[in-house]
Amino acid sequence: MRVAVVGAGVAGLVLARRLHLAGVDTTVWESSPQPGGQLRTLALWGCPVDVGAEALHLGTPSVARLLDELGLGGRIVHASPGASLLVTRRGLQPLPAGVGPVGPTRIGPVLSSGILSVRGLARAGLEPILARRRVDQDISVGAFIRSRFGDEVADQFVDPLLGNLHSGDIDSLSLRSTARQLVPRARDGRSLLPNPLTRRPHRVAGAQFGSFPCGLEEFIAALVLGLDLRLDSPVLALAPEADGWLVRTRAGVDRVDAVALACPAGVAGALLEPLRAGIGEQLAAGRTADVATVVLAYPKPVGGVLQSHNGLLLHSRSGHLTKAFTNLSRKWPQVGHPDLHLVRASVGRAGHDELARLTDAEVVRQVVAELHELAGLPAGVTDSRVVRWPGAMPQLEVGHGERIGRVRAGLAGLPPVVLVGAPYDGIGVGSTIASAEARAHELNTMDEER
Repeated sequence: MRVAVVGAGVAGLVLARRLHLAGVDTTVWESSPQPGGQLRTLALWGCPVDVGAEALHLGTPSVARLLDELGLGGRIVHASPGASLLVTRRGLQPLPAGVGPVGPTRIGPVLSSGILSVRGLARAGLEPILARRRVDQDISVGAFIRSRFGDEVADQFVDPLLGNLHSGDIDSLSLRSTARQLVPRARDGRSLLPNPLTRRPHRVAGAQFGSFPCGLEEFIAALVLGLDLRLDSPVLALAPEADGWLVRTRAGVDRVDAVALACPAGVAGALLEPLRAGIGEQLAAGRTADVATVVLAYPKPVGGVLQSHNGLLLHSRSGHLTKAFTNLSRKWPQVGHPDLHLVRASVGRAGHDELARLTDAEVVRQVVAELHELAGLPAGVTDSRVVRWPGAMPQLEVGHGERIGRVRAGLAGLPPVVLVGAPYDGIGVGSTIASAEARAHELNTMDEER
């Protein structure tokens, strides 16, 4: 079997690797001049700085397995221990231990943090009782967390964590598509808080996140080894045949048995719409968010609260352009410079158009001013870099899973074609790897049945 993979982000590369190792003749077509998609490392002021995804979550089984397979386990650089700060009604406060993107898993640290009001604490404490209400349909993460813990937990913790991760609105993001781990507890009416008698393993802060001495480009470089990768080569059209596909690129026409679309939903929709009317419209119905990474270089020494913390998280109603700051020079050992202190800011969110209206210089000025106001950093920088990611963050909103299910069902009758990656199966490197491996298994099964 011959397979064409459209897109050389993590999803496309992992899928192509799985097929290649299974003996499948696979070609990866990528429209841009470099592989990796939203994993991109730049050499800035002599330091490897990741300007897309910042790190790999090592606690995700699919990530850990793949790193071991690639022989990268011994090269992992762990994030330095250190808490992130939240912008709260009481000023900057450390993120309480045990609070994750979908809320608290330990109530003690939340109680002692002082972040929630007395009313908010009382409401959050009702979660084990209110958990008995079962949820069978897809609802927003915000609606679910508010029903369990109340508005304050949703606004103070879940919004700046999960909302920032997806660059979206927690009251629109789908529970089933963005917080799958909560679905069984929602369906069965079980509390999100652990049994107090159950011992929990101790985790060192930062140990679950890793990069490499040269940044995440090492991960991409290991993935592409041995693959037939065509860069600067967009796929222009697909044409089904009786037993396969004709793939048209600027280089000509290639005949394959199956196609894997590991590309943005809009690109996939444009390729599929001529073959199945309405599919392009369904794929385009999913919103995306424009985001940007801003890297700032301050002269050393630099003061401010970030000297002793790894980052700063803001909620969506903070009134600031920035949604999060990462203290790169403190958090990552590989981002060390003798004279400069580097900070990374994440900007952009679905439903907000400020980023599109601002020039790079205006973005930098506003971000620098916000860091000065919030964290006490200097009011000027030595240098800066802005990397924009237009339409890069798919919004997996309520009903997303059903919509993608309809799209996949609509592909029936065509030669083998699969949709793979974040726009379809969830954002994050772990979800992307899982999507790629599932679709590779699907294609391999098709080949065995031929």
